[in-house]
Amino acid sequence: MKNEELADAIVKNVGGTENIESLIHCVTRLRFVLKDESRAQDKTIEDLDGVISVVKSGGQYQVVIGNKVGTIYDAIMDKYQINSHDIDSEEKESTDQKKQNLFNRFVHMIIEIVGPMIGVIATAGILKGFTALLTSIHVISNTSSTYTILYAISDAMFYFLPVLVGFSAAKHFKANQYIGAGLGLALCYPTLVQAYSAGKSMSFFGIPVILANYTSSLFPVIFAVWLMAIAERYLKKHVADSIKSIVVPFLAFLVGIIPTLIIAGPILTYISQLLSKIVLGIYNFAPIVAGVILGAFWQVIVIFGLHYAFIPVLMNNITTLHYDPINAILTVTVFAQMGGALGVWLKSKQNKTKNIAGAAAVSAFLGVTEPAIYGISLKFKRVFAMTFIGGGIGGAIMTLMNAKMYSFGANGIFSGPLYINPKGIDNSLWAFIIADAVSLVVTTVLTYLFGYKDTINEDETDKDKSKAQTGIILNNQNIDSPLDGQIIALTDVNDQVFSSGAMGTGFAVIPNNDSKIYAPFNGSVVTVFETKHALGLISDKGVEMLIHMGINTVELKGKPFDIKVKTGDTVKKGQLLAEVDWQDIKDKKYDPTTMVVITNTMEYKQINNLDNKQSVSVGDAVLRID
Repeated sequence: MKNEELADAIVKNVGGTENIESLIHCVTRLRFVLKDESRAQDKTIEDLDGVISVVKSGGQYQVVIGNKVGTIYDAIMDKYQINSHDIDSEEKESTDQKKQNLFNRFVHMIIEIVGPMIGVIATAGILKGFTALLTSIHVISNTSSTYTILYAISDAMFYFLPVLVGFSAAKHFKANQYIGAGLGLALCYPTLVQAYSAGKSMSFFGIPVILANYTSSLFPVIFAVWLMAIAERYLKKHVADSIKSIVVPFLAFLVGIIPTLIIAGPILTYISQLLSKIVLGIYNFAPIVAGVILGAFWQVIVIFGLHYAFIPVLMNNITTLHYDPINAILTVTVFAQMGGALGVWLKSKQNKTKNIAGAAAVSAFLGVTEPAIYGISLKFKRVFAMTFIGGGIGGAIMTLMNAKMYSFGANGIFSGPLYINPKGIDNSLWAFIIADAVSLVVTTVLTYLFGYKDTINEDETDKDKSKAQTGIILNNQNIDSPLDGQIIALTDVNDQVFSSGAMGTGFAVIPNNDSKIYAPFNGSVVTVFETKHALGLISDKGVEMLIHMGINTVELKGKPFDIKVKTGDTVKKGQLLAEVDWQDIKDKKYDPTTMVVITNTMEYKQINNLDNKQSVSVGDAVLRID
């Protein structure tokens, strides 16, 4: 599939542009914020040639692409009018409520602010490591001008990190990015840094100022930009147009920088340092246990896309200690994933599996593990178990050898230079070589012997299983209505995603006063959406159904819905699934029309309406599947 075709297919199957709030991307994933996740066709997207998997986490709908994610992202943005960052202030409030918890918002913020900078930070980290290597093997002297230049250009990215963070944070908060960068510059101004280093006391109009070193910091400048953004939005509405271009930046900058320097900056710096001390305290209490746990299970955190939340702690360790033992452990998880993919590649005789495994192994070697995780480990569960063992052993070796990472940056083979102590090569570099090699070899061998069982007719077997699960070989089925009301054609629904047939064939019911929704067949509950407005079911015969209660009712945050089942429950035909306050939905000016859609329509030859009824009761047959 061509890149443009894949881009079109992804946009179509997440519900079209009208269902997309915003889109960003990281190293391997398209990260959508959708208005209604129930409109997305998960299975269809996962089956696209070029898509590895779909992950829902942190308030985002994530489509895992792999190394060409940037190309697909560009293809989407070139063709469609989609927000390339978070939505504006009015929409932002709605989305934040949708995410419902502070941790998800925090993770989303870190992803949007730090994500775009990862490439340049990784470059600086690698260059810093090579500079240390050249010094350690006496190619250059640490008193030479060559060393000074190399150190300056590599350390600058870390020293002036608040400038990059300020620029990126301003984009996240919908503010002037140049004011954001200016706030970062102010925090890094040499006079303030020197005063802090010299232990001097300072005051601002008589108010004592507690100095702190803000170079390489994250949170103080993010706080400053947040204040600035609030002030800027207010001032733009209330300052006359004739003086707006001067007054707004001036006052917004002051609102951002003064409270940060006097109050918030020192507090946030202290909190960051305290958090690092807590994490390191836990690590130091039982280093080997920490090494085994992190080495074994770190990739589980990556699966949920939550690893960005740890970046502030890891970077703060580098800033305050000039090394980080936590991040030093994590490379073994990369080589464990490489070992899992390599073991499958060595054993498999299936061309498709072999190609996926080979590409995933190379990608992991270069530091990107998502293709190995989603293409191999999660597909073959025992392989994932083998990576836990290999990664855990590697993590234990890292801690036994007291490994440290002296900079922040790349993963995989490119992380090697980061283990080089600027004062001279120590155990850390050897730990990197030994622990990662052991992790790779152990996982490869275990996967080859125990983790993967090759099947000659693997592809055909998978297809047969798929048919049995989806019902493609079953026919002559009737689909009953799950509720009472007036039946209308799906094409008449006032929602283009459903009326266009993009979600599949089905019907819609305008409910009467009966609030109950019943199971239309024997089967199980596949999905109960967080906002309770939709249920995903699968029958014992393989019919996949979406019951979507009302139009745009995702915005009601679940209030009118009382769901009686949970994901994974087995249900019998006629069992109560939900009770809905239709009057509340109408009072809030929402359309109560309920869509009943066969989401695996393409698995069947024909789906026909049985008759032209105008009203329908629970249990009445509405569709015929042949």
